[in-house]
Amino acid sequence: MFSKNLLSRRNFLVLAGASGAGLLEGCSKSRRPVETTYTAIEILERQHGINRRALAILDTIKNEINAQMDISPEIAGGAVGVIETFMIKCHQLMEEKFVFPAFAGTQKTADLIAVLRKQHDAASKLTGILKPLCVNFSQNDEEKRRETVKMIHLLTRMSQAHESWEDTTLFPLLRVVDPGKSYARLSSEVQAAETNLIGRDGLDETLQKIASYENGLGIGNLASFTPTPEDLS
Repeated sequence: MFSKNLLSRRNFLVLAGASGAGLLEGCSKSRRPVETTYTAIEILERQHGINRRALAILDTIKNEINAQMDISPEIAGGAVGVIETFMIKCHQLMEEKFVFPAFAGTQKTADLIAVLRKQHDAASKLTGILKPLCVNFSQNDEEKRRETVKMIHLLTRMSQAHESWEDTTLFPLLRVVDPGKSYARLSSEVQAAETNLIGRDGLDETLQKIASYENGLGIGNLASFTPTPEDLS
């Protein structure tokens, strides 16, 4: 069974403090209001984009393991660390606090949200299993090699589908699902929550980590994902 203890008390209180009337006053050390640069959907989908890049790193590592190549435990463990810190402890917490409750009482999305919650628990469990496997990886340990490949496959397969369903079926409804709260207010709350959880520079720092791991694997250029003429012939 996957762990159901997704929201830690500390992080839940952080998010709770980021909502309500005091949200725009307490989200920075200087007590200045947060300037909402992006809408709620843009913020959440941008977070999905970061996770997909981390998953692409893991997918590349999985291919290297299958090809009997040596891998960098620092890169593999670092990529899982980004998913754990940025997606599990930030993005998923924000969805639990701001997105899913907005659909309370909406039968049309009840079944979908139930699955999404279950997958949040599964992602937390999978990263907990995968991180030590990557950090202590040994190509000579056949059992651990197979387990690492399996866990990467399970995490990437589920996460890609999870995010696609949210982007196409759930997030577009955020603008209209709660007439009692303006979308602009929701966007401000989501922006402030991200700042509280990862800091004002947290997004840029995460992207820098991602870029360093991509460069280490030779996939730091988007063109590296383009099929070659030989692939297409």
